[in-house]
Amino acid sequence: MRTTGGRILRQYACLSAIVVLAVLLLAPRRAEAYAWMIGHGYSGCSTCHADPSGGGLLIDFGRSEAADSLRSHYGSEPPAVDANLGLVQNPDWLLTGAGFRGMALSMKMDGAPATTNLVLMQADLRVGLRAGHWRAAGSLGIVQNGNSPAAVAGNLVAREYWLGFAFASDTILLRAGRINLPFGVRSIEHTLYVRQATRTDLNDTQQHGIALAIRAGDFRGEVQGIAGNFQATQDSFRERGYSGYLEWSPASRYAVGVSSLVTHVVEDVYFRAPNTRQAHGVLLRAAPVDHLVVLGEADYVVQAPARAARWSGVATMLQADVEVWQGVHLIGTGETYASGQPGTTTSWGAWGGIDWFFLSRVDVRLDYMHRAASYGAVRIPVDAFMAQLHFFL
Repeated sequence: MRTTGGRILRQYACLSAIVVLAVLLLAPRRAEAYAWMIGHGYSGCSTCHADPSGGGLLIDFGRSEAADSLRSHYGSEPPAVDANLGLVQNPDWLLTGAGFRGMALSMKMDGAPATTNLVLMQADLRVGLRAGHWRAAGSLGIVQNGNSPAAVAGNLVAREYWLGFAFASDTILLRAGRINLPFGVRSIEHTLYVRQATRTDLNDTQQHGIALAIRAGDFRGEVQGIAGNFQATQDSFRERGYSGYLEWSPASRYAVGVSSLVTHVVEDVYFRAPNTRQAHGVLLRAAPVDHLVVLGEADYVVQAPARAARWSGVATMLQADVEVWQGVHLIGTGETYASGQPGTTTSWGAWGGIDWFFLSRVDVRLDYMHRAASYGAVRIPVDAFMAQLHFFL
């Protein structure tokens, strides 16, 4: 039986607050999507990644660049880190990689006792190919939460897998499979409001479909026709529509762009009713001075569930990354989310952290986060301290 519009909205308000906390505790993170690499003169992503919009599996140049540009230097050139730790040599057409991220999380919600948890956020193996015009990539890993939308069996997850064909000297890539939605700033902080409100993170919101990525001069972009998440057991839960972005980089250390997404689903997982949602936004990546990168995004988000009032809001994010020494990053982030739902206040958050790439492919990150998450007409303060160890190939 369908719920009434008012009851749907009340349930969604309650669930939204719960999801904010649950995601922090349980959701694993994807890695290797460092939008601040524009500070090193890389305005595009396909130079280093198999995915033309960034994140995930590295190609050979990306592997060597990671060893040189990411890690701290200690008076000498860093040693090369080969694929498979140099134990097995890949043929020219084969790409392999892996990612592990573990976290110790201490969290205190207003009015509740503090909790501390060890969280396995990522333990993925990756493989890909670049043979002639053919391109492919896929991942397989394990998580603590078997309810992930990326789950294929129990705690086993396949976040992405696709097959593609490249044209025009790799400036055009057509691919099909389970793909990261092309939208907004691609970053590892998947719990940011801009990622949650638009449902476009690198963690587990990938969708099956067909995507076309193009690079032409100072422009790059990608658009995906969304067929739905076929790892979902019920077809009525599958969203269908499109997602895409277009970015212009007038100089190697500056990029501005726009993003757009429209989907429809027969039974939204939050509303349990048909829903058409939209997200349209702008993004900024800039390195105005050496060792400083600014990332920004603002998205207009619309929800239109059946038999309920249509409502719209805005999610924003602004982040500054200062590389105080080669491989050592001080990161500050501010964010807001005004859902536009009647009777709700604006949620906001502030993050501060340090990330140190002390070895090739290894970094440790410490973050403090304070959020005031909207729960109806009140905000619930949440404080969290996160310590992460990350290793990738």
